[in-house]
Amino acid sequence: MELVNRKYWVEVRPLITSELNTGNFAPILDALYNLAKPYRFLIKDTGNRGGEASSLIRFYLQLADEQTKNQISNIIRTLIDVEVVSAEPPEQSYQFRAELELAENYALPIVSYQEKKPPNLIDRLAASIAGSNTSLEITAQADPNALFSIQKYIFEKTNQTPNLNKELLNQSIDAVGTIAKRNLKTKPAKNVSPYNNSDPWVRECTKNATIKLASTLFICQIVIQSNSAQTAQAIKKALPASAMNHFKTVKKQKNPHPPQTTLKSPSNHWLRNNIFCRLWWITPIAVLLLIYQLGLFDPIKFITSPLSKMEFWPPLLAASLAVGLCLTLRKRHPIVLSTQELAQIIGLPSAIEKLPIALGKVPLSRMQLGTQQTNPNQTKQPQNKKEKPNQKNNYPSNHQQHHNHHQHGLPAALENKGLPAVETEQK
Repeated sequence: MELVNRKYWVEVRPLITSELNTGNFAPILDALYNLAKPYRFLIKDTGNRGGEASSLIRFYLQLADEQTKNQISNIIRTLIDVEVVSAEPPEQSYQFRAELELAENYALPIVSYQEKKPPNLIDRLAASIAGSNTSLEITAQADPNALFSIQKYIFEKTNQTPNLNKELLNQSIDAVGTIAKRNLKTKPAKNVSPYNNSDPWVRECTKNATIKLASTLFICQIVIQSNSAQTAQAIKKALPASAMNHFKTVKKQKNPHPPQTTLKSPSNHWLRNNIFCRLWWITPIAVLLLIYQLGLFDPIKFITSPLSKMEFWPPLLAASLAVGLCLTLRKRHPIVLSTQELAQIIGLPSAIEKLPIALGKVPLSRMQLGTQQTNPNQTKQPQNKKEKPNQKNNYPSNHQQHHNHHQHGLPAALENKGLPAVETEQK
């Protein structure tokens, strides 16, 4: 597990002129995938601080080293209309911490791949965080090996044999129905396994898993920190979710310790899911064998006299140990997301003018370009005003006509007569 002790934070501030589309951080995520280093994205409501009338939402990105920080900062400035500055998130204390995981296998996506123009779900997420004194932390790293689990899932769904327990259950129900003179076998979909290829739901799941298999994958850790469990629950519901998969809370903690600034790779829970989860039945059996070897437990006496106090406590101890280990060492569903899924969590909102977001400063060169575009419209107006007097000069005014008539010696009685005056001039 890679550890980064130093802090390499940058703050991403959208501009007032920014036009951000859905998945605006997808190209940056592809660049981070190629670097294969851990990173952390933080959406934080900073609360009321000095000089601010209300709380603002800020977006921070922590990277592995200085070179990666400079490289990703330049990529963000180039691809997105934002301001990137070196800044660390302000320290805040929270009373509640919730760590999330996926409810189902990560082969099933949390977004719909068939939707052509999906909405920017970060708008909903930022609106939920606004004014709540909450932070959403996403730590991720490229995980090319995650595709093997998706391949295993697809193979099991398309080639799984009928479940023996379900077949025995169906036969038992049919036998009871026959005794009760009820023809339950005529009911549809009685002996059809839910994992059959003819099931449209299985086909849809397999189709989406195949699409996700062809995508770049990231192993992630998502943590919500707030002052109440209700607020954290509201933020969790604002995260992307589909009919196939969604997020659920796996670990809750009240009055947590200050958040760790050390950047490390998220865990895929391989040891837990492949070794530790089997200890819930191996450990009780081993305990019973040990007690039997010590001569404290006799299985034959337990079978013949199960109510005996001397023979009852070892099985009770083993059963309690099995239940405790089963609840503690249960399998975890790691969060593995594709670029399209992760871009609906890591990114910037589109409704900048409607959300209380900390905005960046527009570059001076861009402001000068804006003034150059507006100046030509302002200079055209005097030209139009100058053209109008020229047009009026083609038709002399009454004062000019009066002045011309006096120069030609015309009588005053003919000055106010248009056509007769012209006739006299001709004569």
